Amino acid sequence: MTDPVVAVLGATGAVGNVVLNVLAERNFPCRELIPLASRRSAGKSISFGGRDHIVREGTPESFGGIDLVFSAVDSSVSRELVPHAVNAGAIVIDKTSAWRYEDDVPLVIPEVNPGDIDGHNGINNPVGMHAAGLEVKSHLVTAGDSFVRNLDSAVVTAGLKVKQMVLEPLASSEALLTSKEKERGAAIVDIGGGTTDIVAFKGGSILYTSVVPVGGFQFTNDISMTFNTSFEEAEQLKLKYASTEPASIDMREQIDVSVLGRSAKVNVYRRDICQLVRERGMELIRLIDLKLQESGIGQNHKAQVVMTGGASSLPGLFEMAQQYMPNCNIRIGFPDHLAGMSEELEAPAYSTGVGMLLWALRNERVAEGLIEKTGTGTRGSAFGGLVNKIGNLIGTK
Repeated sequence: MTDPVVAVLGATGAVGNVVLNVLAERNFPCRELIPLASRRSAGKSISFGGRDHIVREGTPESFGGIDLVFSAVDSSVSRELVPHAVNAGAIVIDKTSAWRYEDDVPLVIPEVNPGDIDGHNGINNPVGMHAAGLEVKSHLVTAGDSFVRNLDSAVVTAGLKVKQMVLEPLASSEALLTSKEKERGAAIVDIGGGTTDIVAFKGGSILYTSVVPVGGFQFTNDISMTFNTSFEEAEQLKLKYASTEPASIDMREQIDVSVLGRSAKVNVYRRDICQLVRERGMELIRLIDLKLQESGIGQNHKAQVVMTGGASSLPGLFEMAQQYMPNCNIRIGFPDHLAGMSEELEAPAYSTGVGMLLWALRNERVAEGLIEKTGTGTRGSAFGGLVNKIGNLIGTK
């Protein structure tokens, strides 16, 4: 078994010195020791294991290849740097109280509860680590076989080839969430045409997925059924006149509506349309809130909730969500961080489409990296060429 690479974060401080002394006294197996400290201490030399070690500055990029980190810094620095160490695959032992109230970070006293360290979920990348056993918690999303076949057939009929499928809100997250937000806790609420898709993240991984059977279609259908007009007419009325805030509409304003079976149009108060839309909006927001509470994101005051999808642009819906989900930090998601993209695509309706391109680009880059390492495979595929062209237009986070 190979000894671990060990880093001491805060190595030049008083607590860091104690950690180094304890490691030395106990002959702690260590393939390499990496002392990390503040910028002003970087470049200093400390002695450990019979030789001198140069102190490096502790930054988010300092933890690649490190197996074990002893964090001997204050809470604010721990909060800033420890997540990066965990994301890089290290086990972190932290001396502060910064993580004491996190459910997935055990408070371990070796003489009292040494077993509590078993099963903790702070290891994001176990490659290169050693253990007697390995357990993985997975979140599995399934789709109906016939639905997948029909979708694949439709794409092939259009003259394209399906290389991979991805969950829509997961694709949207590629365009809307940063890695820090996924680590801290975040959710995508993708309000589409027929459904509202929800995916929640914690610790950089998917925590929860769900589908609410309410979307833009239901808003339009309510108008169509209530005022006996065609679906196409109802859609235009929704896009042009609908709002979830009827109180903001002049109560005297009327709209001409085409009625099925009649040649003449009828006058409808715009407020009546908006009241109808408000009631459906309230139902949707309550269902979203229930799902977020179920996922745990609703109780996490630090979590970010991102509303996106075409129907999220319905006037007043975002403000309604803010009002009736006060425990959530909510923002509208625009895929506006991409370089060279048309302004027309910088809208919530295109979050999934842009996210799918980013998803394909990232996975293609991973595949190319594996090909380069193994020397196998074909890099000149048509899909790879398409993704490379997309990559020239898209700037990643």
